[in-house]
Amino acid sequence: MDRRLKVLSASAIIIAVLVVGLWGVDFQNTVTVSDLTDEHIGKRVTVEGEIKPGTLRSEDNGSTVLFTLADGNCEVDIVYAEPQPVNLMEGQSATVSGTVLPDRTISAYKLVTACPSKYSSPNTTLEPQHNT
Repeated sequence: MDRRLKVLSASAIIIAVLVVGLWGVDFQNTVTVSDLTDEHIGKRVTVEGEIKPGTLRSEDNGSTVLFTLADGNCEVDIVYAEPQPVNLMEGQSATVSGTVLPDRTISAYKLVTACPSKYSSPNTTLEPQHNT
């Protein structure tokens, strides 16, 4: 296989991985946590940030995941009642799409996480919290 074909094949694989990894992320309307204002209440938004350490938890026997998304300046609480991504962990970058509620919590319908690094800390196990 000549060098040009190898470079072309490697480029095609890299592009395919990027497309699959970013599938479903709406970059046109993506904002940071700091960009959220009262004008966003009641509207659908896509917000990017980092899952704040110490905030990842589950409720309702694991069917609802709650965490805080932060960007270094501001924070917003997230409620995600969809199937949980396998690689969800604290300290990880995430992009959340959902509706901003009047209490400034985001009710998320889509959650895209970055691939974890083999050099990052181990996953945080979610412990179900029982509603009383």
